[in-house]
Amino acid sequence: MSGKEEPVRQVEDIHGFFRTGTVRGVGNWSETHVSSSSSGGGGYIHNGSGHISAPTVSVSSTTTEVMRFFMEYADDEEEEVTIKGGGFAAREGQRVTVVRIGSRPDWGYNVAYHNHNTGSTFAPDHRLEWPLYKRPSRKMMLFAPIIGAVVSLIIMVELWWLFVVGAFGWAFYAYSRKNGEYQRLKAAVRQRVDELLVDAKAQHGRMKTELKGEAA
Repeated sequence: MSGKEEPVRQVEDIHGFFRTGTVRGVGNWSETHVSSSSSGGGGYIHNGSGHISAPTVSVSSTTTEVMRFFMEYADDEEEEVTIKGGGFAAREGQRVTVVRIGSRPDWGYNVAYHNHNTGSTFAPDHRLEWPLYKRPSRKMMLFAPIIGAVVSLIIMVELWWLFVVGAFGWAFYAYSRKNGEYQRLKAAVRQRVDELLVDAKAQHGRMKTELKGEAA
């Protein structure tokens, strides 16, 4: 998110809209990422004798599907779209709607796509989180008991366990509350996306009817 764009922090901040265009210049390929790690190894040599063992090296690779195409809109504007990880398909000439969600009108992240020709929708959970503020962290449930233990050693050693339990209870409550708010906000984004997709499908249906009427 750019420095000028505020994240969505409450339901009232959710703004969304959609645009429908024609797919052009479709490209598909795979990206492979290779990583390696080593463990073990070592040994000793003393007076010309000893042993040295080689480390165990493991290599792993992950492959990601990449799809790139251009959206051509009625006003001659074009937009480049890149989708990684699969889950959506489109070919030249098909009509696709992109749904955008952000914290202000007429701006937003591309969180969902719908192919009107195939009827498929691509709206994964991780994209719904893009416009939102940072997901609550569980780290507070780890650090709070440690801080409670340190404080108890300074104030009242005999009741250290009470400070630890109290700190963990407070951290768990705070995390649960923040995570609940986050999940409700994410659900509201999902609902708004679904509403916009309904409008987009209806608009596409009306356009098809009008074109058939003109052809007749």
